[in-house]
Amino acid sequence: MTTGMEITGLVQRRDKLRESVQRVRGRLDSARQEQAAVVEECRKKKVDPEEIDSVILKLEQRLDAEVQSLSAQIEQAEAQVRPYLEESQK
Repeated sequence: MTTGMEITGLVQRRDKLRESVQRVRGRLDSARQEQAAVVEECRKKKVDPEEIDSVILKLEQRLDAEVQSLSAQIEQAEAQVRPYLEESQK
């Protein structure tokens, strides 16, 4: 036989579950809104949201290439300036 205490406990658990479901729905709605905003921002920048991973990879590769190029240019400039610095120290 079910007691009033058991029913009260079950009702409390049900109510907690309803509150949890409402919180999760709120988080889901918020996440969907954020996703829509990100997709819109991608489109404004003419980036296909479905291709974002490949776009990021291409940009990372381009950045690496530019950094290597800059490093080589700096090394070349240092090599060109080095003889003049050595003469001034004599």
